[in-house]
Amino acid sequence: MTTLVLSGFTAGLATAHPDHGGGREDFAGEGVADGIYKQHNGDEGHLPPVTRNVTLAGKGEVTNPSGAGNTGRVADVTAFGDYAYLTAFREPTCERTGVHVMDISNPAHPTEVTSAFIPTSDGSYAGEGIQVERIDNQYFKGDLLAHQNETCPGETPPPPNLGGISLWDVTDPRHPKPVALHTGDFTAPDGTLEASPNQTHSMRMWTNNFDKRTYVVLVDDEELTDVDIMDITDPYHPVMVNDSLDLVELFGVDQATPDNLTAVFSHDMMIYKVGQRYVMNVNYWDGGYVLLDVTDPRPGKVTLIAESDYALLDEERLARGHQISPEGNAHQSELSPNKKFLLGTDEDFNPFRATATIDSGPYAGTSYTATQATETPPIDENTSISGPVTYVGDACDPATVPAGTGTALVERGTCPFQVKLDNITAKGYTAGIVFQNVRADCLEQVTMLAAGTIPYVFVNRATGLKLLGVAGVTDANACTTATPGSAPAAASTTIQAVFDGWGYVRLFGVDIPNQSGKTGSIKQIDTYSIPEAQDPAYARGFGDLSVHEVAMDPDDSKIAYISYYAGGFRVVEYGKNGIREVGAFIDQGGNNFWGVEVWKDENGQKYVLGSDRDFGLYVFRYNG
Repeated sequence: MTTLVLSGFTAGLATAHPDHGGGREDFAGEGVADGIYKQHNGDEGHLPPVTRNVTLAGKGEVTNPSGAGNTGRVADVTAFGDYAYLTAFREPTCERTGVHVMDISNPAHPTEVTSAFIPTSDGSYAGEGIQVERIDNQYFKGDLLAHQNETCPGETPPPPNLGGISLWDVTDPRHPKPVALHTGDFTAPDGTLEASPNQTHSMRMWTNNFDKRTYVVLVDDEELTDVDIMDITDPYHPVMVNDSLDLVELFGVDQATPDNLTAVFSHDMMIYKVGQRYVMNVNYWDGGYVLLDVTDPRPGKVTLIAESDYALLDEERLARGHQISPEGNAHQSELSPNKKFLLGTDEDFNPFRATATIDSGPYAGTSYTATQATETPPIDENTSISGPVTYVGDACDPATVPAGTGTALVERGTCPFQVKLDNITAKGYTAGIVFQNVRADCLEQVTMLAAGTIPYVFVNRATGLKLLGVAGVTDANACTTATPGSAPAAASTTIQAVFDGWGYVRLFGVDIPNQSGKTGSIKQIDTYSIPEAQDPAYARGFGDLSVHEVAMDPDDSKIAYISYYAGGFRVVEYGKNGIREVGAFIDQGGNNFWGVEVWKDENGQKYVLGSDRDFGLYVFRYNG
């Protein structure tokens, strides 16, 4: 049956951004997940092995200094000289995380230099984004490594050193030296200055040949729509040069329709020299793919070159007779060597789209967004929420929570999310909806850090008040509208799921004029997905079948390499006529690739590196 769905949310997917959760705790121990808590949790199982036009040159396992094993341990990868660097994620435990250093001088036998492991501060971890840049100026001569820092979920109280990025001297990769730890944006969303910088999800460095200065751009997990740019020409004393680059406010890169594309924020970026300008491609999640002129990165000097919009209907689903809006999720992208094409990856870890509606009362028919808690039953093909909701206050005191059935509606505040869940479960409820309390950012979502046996989701304050039937509620007044003093008769609601596939790849044709200040264009040509990712039979039990990252071949403007998580390592050919797969690799027992990077040895031999989340480093050669 063909289903038309133009609004909804992604149950189970949580990132450090508005539509998918994140945010700060109201008090220590409240239980707000760090933002990507469930983003990289893989399902058990894997696809069959495959080797097509790809040679496995070698692979090397990394060790977990905590002794907890490697399942989910490995994140991103980069390489410089004869060494590869792999970030150590927060799984299976968020301890002894940081950066693995691997000697790849013999690609057939990559070897970890365990004594060179670069640790993050206690309570922090590294994940998306790592890079080494050669710096040669009066302040620093050598190889500078940068990695981002995020805070381990559930840290109570938060550690003293957290957030921002850390810079290390890896001129001697076997003996890394700290240069600047936890530097970044120290301005909180409310404008106050804090002792530690905001959490940073990703970063990218570049040196401007025109002004001879080195910069780094950050993904700020807390000031969500901002793109932060720092001057690290003197890496011992970084300076913020632009903390006001809000692409929605300045350039209007969001889009009104489809109405589910509400999570608009920066996620990743690359920087290229194109003629007489520097171009940054920003992956702005539901805001699409954006090309900026950052030749002069100061406020008021950055200009928009072009930006993409999503179609009304998801192309990969439409090709299979299913009409549903696109998920959005512009995650990562790269320009081709000739700067004529851009490949972007839309990351989506949940193959089911959950639609949420109010079914009765003055707001009947209203759709809304909800965010799944971390360790509770997800809304999927087997689990839904339906029927009337019962308002139970803040659910902090078991004595004040009435016994009941169905769905409990709970207000945020006073006690941890886990306590609320435990209390409503003990009183007989089979689902829980927590709504935001009175606050300036009451329309933002939160990912609740809680574990239980019933579905448990979070909604913003406007939705909570509408479920309560409060008259005249709008997005404009919800943040200052008080909760009724007595328990009103709440509305009925339905939250259910439909299969919408995993994340996939988009190919764009781009026109970037060589002269600074001139606008260009970006137009979608084609999409590409592995077939299993669009087949409901592979929705469970085969791992995460979402695309993650792409790396363009630096010598061939028609070949690109893709990390596809449990979908393995993929090679595609692209051009004005579209995109098609020309190579693939999945190892015996499956793979779980996060990062992908092209690297050449000292003889100019080209390899492709892939970081397997449960193992370490894979080294490939494409021979198609």
